[in-house]
Amino acid sequence: MSDLSDNEVSLQSLFEPAKKLICDMEEGVFSTSDLQSRLKTGIENLQEVTKLINQMRLFSSNEQIEDIPTNSLPYLMTSCFLGFFHQNLMVEPTLKLDELRKSKVYLRSFLNRLRDLCLITTRLPWEDEDTEDKDAPKSKMSVEEIRRLKLERHKKKQELKQSELRIKKQLEAVSIDEQNLRELYITQLLFWSERAYEELQAIDDEIPLLKMMAERAAHPDRHPAPSKPLKTVPALKPFVITRDAQQKQVFGLGYPGVPVMSVDEWYHQKFGCNPQNAPQSSAPQPEQNLESEEEDDDEARAKAMRWEEYKDDHRRGWGNTHNKG
Repeated sequence: MSDLSDNEVSLQSLFEPAKKLICDMEEGVFSTSDLQSRLKTGIENLQEVTKLINQMRLFSSNEQIEDIPTNSLPYLMTSCFLGFFHQNLMVEPTLKLDELRKSKVYLRSFLNRLRDLCLITTRLPWEDEDTEDKDAPKSKMSVEEIRRLKLERHKKKQELKQSELRIKKQLEAVSIDEQNLRELYITQLLFWSERAYEELQAIDDEIPLLKMMAERAAHPDRHPAPSKPLKTVPALKPFVITRDAQQKQVFGLGYPGVPVMSVDEWYHQKFGCNPQNAPQSSAPQPEQNLESEEEDDDEARAKAMRWEEYKDDHRRGWGNTHNKG
């Protein structure tokens, strides 16, 4: 630490807390509310880091990644971390659009710097924005292409993360080697370049929604609230589908019926307490039943006696005298 200049000490004291905050955010250490004050502090520290980098002239526009000293490599992520902080800063909806635009500028600056250093070689999407005709329709990628790019980027991030962990274990096992340390920093830069692509895509998807919300808030008369329907649709009654019509007639709606009143309660509800209201029964009275039963018994006895007399006068087989010799 004694070999470092005052500016280098200030750089470390400002940059390391911001780097630690990035790691905590990746691991989900803080809640959204607890994170906001730390994000504001991190933005202020990284802005001071940016001023010191410009004062010390750590980076030049005509150099490549091999020309940058190993100790200066981590500070290349300053603009990336600033973009990440602005993107996660929770503000009022009217100010959120400005925060996302700042984040977009910082993330693009980070990728442009890596491209100038030849650390990444792919062509950046916004490099053709100035050359293309603004009135010409922009070609959009298909769903399959977007999905393929996301899978490739995710796979590459996983590989870079595994390489980072492997290098860190090597640095912990042996004394710090500048070659391993340099490989670690370059691996981290490549990892955050993939993250920057993802965050830029998320910002591009969110900005049109925020613009639409801001337009509606500024001109509510142009976007009236949807009118209520004139007719209210009656609520649908639930029903149970029975197996067939006969089952419905016998067993009801498909579930066992639960009685809601007793027979006596139903009787009183139907006819009241006055016996005169009760329906006249069509069944015969007990005396009438006895008389009819006695008449039936006499008729049966008379019929039996007539049958016995008939059998006495007509023996069995007497009537069949045909062909008897």
